[in-house]
Amino acid sequence: MDNRFIDEALQQIRENLLKAAETTSTYTFSPTTRSIFSPENLDEKVKFLVPIDTPMRNRFPRVPGKGQSAEWKRMTSAVHSRMHPTVNVPAGTATQIAFADAGAPNETSQTYSLANAPYKLLGRKLEVGGLALASSKGRDGQPDMQAGRERVKIYEVMLGEEEVTIAGDTANSALEYDGLYKQITTNSGSVTFLTASGVNSFNQTLYGRGGDPTILYATARQLQALADDLERSGSIQRAVVAQSEVAEVTGGFALSRIVNSVTQSLITVKPSRFVGYGGLLLTEKSPAGEAWIEMDDLIPMSRVDVPSTSFSYVSFILEATVLKVIGEPFQYEFTTGA
Repeated sequence: MDNRFIDEALQQIRENLLKAAETTSTYTFSPTTRSIFSPENLDEKVKFLVPIDTPMRNRFPRVPGKGQSAEWKRMTSAVHSRMHPTVNVPAGTATQIAFADAGAPNETSQTYSLANAPYKLLGRKLEVGGLALASSKGRDGQPDMQAGRERVKIYEVMLGEEEVTIAGDTANSALEYDGLYKQITTNSGSVTFLTASGVNSFNQTLYGRGGDPTILYATARQLQALADDLERSGSIQRAVVAQSEVAEVTGGFALSRIVNSVTQSLITVKPSRFVGYGGLLLTEKSPAGEAWIEMDDLIPMSRVDVPSTSFSYVSFILEATVLKVIGEPFQYEFTTGA
């Protein structure tokens, strides 16, 4: 084995031992002892990881945070005026859009509530023995054990964020932030199995409030039920394959989008293993481009090297973030009986 790989590994371990000798060996974020933490941003590495089982993390915009907590204005009312003469139009701002000459437009009664949520730490510990690290350097099967396991831990933290973003509940764990199921309170429903008609019933509700959903998250079983329903109804056409082509045929259908029969827009369909027996129908942005749902990052995905009193390389793969549901009336959460 090339001696330079061994020297490199020993140098990394030596640097960590020196840190441990000079600082307090503690994992707390207390101001007097946090000098051991020097986060290395891993965003560039995260860009190469786009796992199919973290669709929300792949899609939701992320904004830099500051302070001890995130604050935002959560919309709690509709935008339209309700000037239509029938009772079938959902309640709007209850103000006229018209105003008299030499007058002034009405100030709407549209309301917001101030939302505040502290940032929460998500992460995993990574420890690689000094001997294992040194022996892995330059090896064909595992050229750098620490780097390889770091990627696995990044993926693990991404999965954890996806789960908390969906089902996080501060009432059950003060270490989590409230997820979509907890923050969405205006619109909810229940179905046994998803059908196109059932989804469009949810779309009608959201349309009345001014929402136009862009993505549907549901379990694999529910998406299979939805695809089966569309296939039986003839919305998914079967391909007829000639006998001579059987050897080269690719079978099956993948439901990637469904039509919103109300607005005629297309809704992206994504499976999620973390929605339990339910699902989420989300409006991600306003027509003006404003994000209705976003992640607020105080600490982006980072690696923090931690002093170790043993012959090992220790680091934390972590982030500090929180979920912000801004356009709450435009979201729908549902439960199922399957």
